This record gives sequence, C-alpha cells and structure tokens, in this order.
Amino acid sequence: MKKFIRTMAGKSLIFVGCILFLVVAAVSAFGAVWMVNYEYYTRTEQQTFEWLMEDELRYEGYEILRECLNDNGVLPDEANLLYEVYTDEGDLLLRSDITENVKAEPNIYSYRYGTLWNGDRMTDVYYHDEWDATDEIATYYTIQFSFKAGFPENDRYGFLYHFNHIIYGFRYWIFVVLLVSLALSLTCFITLMCVSARRPDTEGLVPGPLNRVPFDVLLAATVLFGVFLIYLGDLLFYEDYAVLFMVIVGGFAYANILLGLCMSIAARVKQKILVKNTVIYRMFCLIGRIFRGIAALLLQIPLVWRTALILGVLAFFEFLVLLIYHWSPETLMLYWLLEKFLLVPAVLYIAVTLRRLQKGGDALANGDLRHYTETQGMFWDFKRHGENLNSIAEGMAIAVEEQMKSERMKTELITNVSHDIKTPLTSIINYATLISNESCENEHITEYSAVLVRQSERLKRLIEDLVEASKASSGNLEVDITACDASVFLTQAGGEYAEKLESSGLTLITKQPETPVQILADGRRMWRIFDNLMNNICKYAQSGTRVYLTLETVGGNAVITFKNTSRDALDISEEELMERFVRGDASRNTEGNGLGLSIAKSLAELQGGSLKLEIDGDLFKAILTFSII
Repeated sequence: MKKFIRTMAGKSLIFVGCILFLVVAAVSAFGAVWMVNYEYYTRTEQQTFEWLMEDELRYEGYEILRECLNDNGVLPDEANLLYEVYTDEGDLLLRSDITENVKAEPNIYSYRYGTLWNGDRMTDVYYHDEWDATDEIATYYTIQFSFKAGFPENDRYGFLYHFNHIIYGFRYWIFVVLLVSLALSLTCFITLMCVSARRPDTEGLVPGPLNRVPFDVLLAATVLFGVFLIYLGDLLFYEDYAVLFMVIVGGFAYANILLGLCMSIAARVKQKILVKNTVIYRMFCLIGRIFRGIAALLLQIPLVWRTALILGVLAFFEFLVLLIYHWSPETLMLYWLLEKFLLVPAVLYIAVTLRRLQKGGDALANGDLRHYTETQGMFWDFKRHGENLNSIAEGMAIAVEEQMKSERMKTELITNVSHDIKTPLTSIINYATLISNESCENEHITEYSAVLVRQSERLKRLIEDLVEASKASSGNLEVDITACDASVFLTQAGGEYAEKLESSGLTLITKQPETPVQILADGRRMWRIFDNLMNNICKYAQSGTRVYLTLETVGGNAVITFKNTSRDALDISEEELMERFVRGDASRNTEGNGLGLSIAKSLAELQGGSLKLEIDGDLFKAILTFSII
C-alpha cells in the first residue's frame, strides 16, 4: 500500500478523491448554511415550501396580470399551477383552465397588486406592499394561487415541490455528510502531503518538475488566477449563465491548482528550499553580496579616510535636502529629526564601544591580564581592536604563567640539588675538620686541611644563600611581621661589625633619631638584610674611608641609608648590580657570590618595604624604606 500511494496512479487517485470530497464538503456546508438561514430546522415542510413559492408566485402574478390586462393572451403554461384573478371589487377577471375532476391543494396563496396607467394602457404592475397608493393608481387586483393535489404534472412547481421534500428530509444528514467528507478530504490531503516528492523505488526525495519554478512566481500566478475568478464572479450580476458555468468550472480548476500548490510547498519544505527557491530570496542574496562587496572595499580604506567619506556623503545629502526643500521649514525639520534619529544612536554606539575598548586598555596597562573585552555587538575596526586587546591579554597571561612556572621549577631544582649537596658537603666539612685537628708532622697536610675546611664552609654558605635567594624571590619564605624599633638594627649592626670594620680600615658613623621609630618587619629577616649590606661594605669599601649608616623619617616612612666609597670603579648600573651573581668588581677576586643584594631586596619586599641602590661615581648608597606605624 505504501508503494502504491507513492506511484503516479496512487497520487492521482488520492488527488481526485481529495478534490471530490472537498467539493462535497463545500456543497454540504453551503446547503447547511442555506437551510439554517432559511429556518429549515424550525419550520415545517409546508412552511419551507411556502417560503420557496413566495418569490416564484409573486413573479408569476406580475406576468399573469400584465398579460391579462394588456390582452396579449400569453399566459403561464405550468400544468400544476391554478390561479384566479379578481378585481378590487371582488369580480372574477380571469381563471386558469381547470376541470371539475382536478383536486386542488387546500392551501391558497393570495397576492394583491396595484397598476399604473397612462391613458388607457397599463404602464406598470407592482406588489401592493412595495408602493404607497397614489392618485395615479387606477385599481387593485388580487390573484389567488393553488396547486393540483400531489403535484402530478412534471413542471417547474412539481420539481420545486419534490426538491423541497427531499432536502427537508435530508436536513440533518447533511451535517453527517459534511463531517465525513471533511474527514476524508483531510485524510487525503495529509496523505498527499506525506507522499509529495516521494517515489516507490527510493526512500530519498525526488522533486517534480514544478519544484523548479520559483515558489513566489508560482504563488503569484495562483493568486492572479484567483483574482480573475473573482472578477468573473462579479459578472453574475448580469445573470449570464454561461459566465456562471465558467466560474464553476474555474473554481473546480482553482481547487486543483491550490492542492497542487500545497503539494509543491510540502515537497519544498522537505527539501528545505521553500525560501531559497524564490526570486525574492535570490534578489536579496544578490543585494547582500553587492553590499558585502561594497563593505569589503570600504574596510580596505583606513578608518580616518572612511570616516571622512561617510561625513562627506552625509553633508552632500544635507546639501541636497536644503537645496530642494529650502522653501519648506516643516519638511526641513522632518529631515533634520530623521537624520538625528539615525545619527544619534550611531554616535552613542561608537562612544559606548570606545569606552569598552578604553576600559580594556586601562586594565592591561594596570596589569589585569584576566580582564576580557566584550566584543559582542562590535563591528569592523572596533571588533578587530577588541580582539587584539584580548589576544594581547591572553598572550601576556600565558607568558607570565610560563615565567612563573619556570621560576617555580628553578626554585624546586635549586632546593632539591642543594639538599642533595648538603649531605656529602657536611661529611666533607666534618672530616676536613677532624683532619685539621689531628697532629701531623707534615705541615702541608695541616695547611691543606685548613684550606679544605675554609672552602667547604664557603661552599656551604653559597648553597644556603642560593636556596634563600630562590625562596625569597618566589615568595616561599615565611616571615613573621611584628612591630620593631628600626634604631635597634643600627645599634646592633654597629656592635656586631665593629671589629670587622676596623680590620677593613673603615670607620662607621651612625645617625638616628632620639625617639624610637616603629616599623612592621620580621626581626630575623631584617637582620639578614643588615648582615648582607654590612658584609658588602666590609668586602668592597675603600680602606681608610668612612661608612655612614643613618636612620631618618621622610613622609611617614623610615628611611635607612647605607653609604660607602667603593674600592673599585663601579662601571655597572644599579639594575645590573641588583641582579643575582653580579658583583661590582671586575676581577671577582673576593669571597662574595653576588647574591647578597638580591636576597636583601627580596626580603625587604616580602616584609612590605623596598630596597634601591644609587651610584654616584665611587659613592655607593643602599636605601632601605619601611612604613612607620
């Protein structure tokens, strides 16, 4: 069955069935409305027949009276019709031929007419309810109609009698026919929609030749044909039965065309080409391609020149409007409002977009690499600029993450290697110390063991400094921040390094306020800063010079300054000197490892302070700054 209804014969059969059922449903609906309108469901059969006869008999009375009074002798030839014409005084004027054996219906239909005369000739006949009596009326006439019992003759009135009898008995069944025909036509319609573009030998879609025609052209042709049928329907006012026949045939053909159009729509929907296979869609696509081409050409123009071009075109149109409508202030005001209605949203859009781009740039400038510039709703250069900002932020975030990862790996590597070195190094130091403590006749062995102990201790300090520098720079060093008196560190430095300074030929001069200067710092880490800086002074300061260690308060900060004169020329910048493993002496013949200043700077920053260097010739200054509490 499925394959049959997909064949041409099956589709044609369902198509014809759908049309026929639809015609039956339309006729049933028209009949039901007609019978409801003329009260077939509230009147008796006789009352409905009388309603049918009313217009027929009234028109028949016109003809009978006209022929009778004008003596034309041409009277209606209806075998079932019986009539009598009476004057207004009750005199019988005319009677239809009737024999005594003819039985008449008991119902008598009576109509009263008036006549208009021109001299001795009647000019018009009218039903007495249609006209007010005037002096021109010569007389009134009454016509009484009746019919032969049972309507035995085959004439127009017999047909109307039997027709009324049939439709009156069918008045309730017409709804059943209507519902059944509607259901069957709907079933056929749905089946046609399902099998449209289907073939029995394949499950794929096989569109027919009609689908090649653009849908809007097909729809326009169908609408035009319907308009033509409506025009023909208007001609029915002239009671041309040939035109009526043409309209009926055209309506039937139009129903077939509409059903075929629905099948074409179903096939196009299945193929998803209902909109695409239209002339309008193709025109819009062509216009879209043209505009995209123009937009692509405009985008090749730099933004400044593009803006100048847009403003120039706008100014040109303003000039044309002023030139054409200079005499009409109302029209100029309308165009001005229209321009502002279009221009103000565009300017506001540009302002909002630039603000979003500005916020994105400010966030990047402030180091907020997680900020994302929303580019939704942006167009052309604005969107490209926003995407560039996001690309910069993503690239910088990746670079920072890689750098942090590298730093963490370095710290872990240094910590692990240092831990692995400490164990054998401790054994070396211990055994070297034991050898140096043993009495030996060979003086060289004692000397060698002392060098071995000294260098091992130096290597141990280097490893410890390296680990501490790595932890301090990565922030992994624990600090215990408490309130401290900065003056205590100066006093402690003077006492701890008095002997060492003296052996280096240096004179320490300290200067500090009489009142305590309280700062927030970790005392142990703070002393390490002082220890590193004082060690550097002892190693690299010019012998026979003075070293200045001062504490002063500047703008709510405690500023501790270390000043000394360098023994060697400082041919290096402050930034380079602060880097790891960098020393100011070119010969590198001292015991320093270049980590002291780097460790001091990292420790200062961990405690919320800062350390910076200043070099003026041979004058070296280390400035340590902490906030006063």
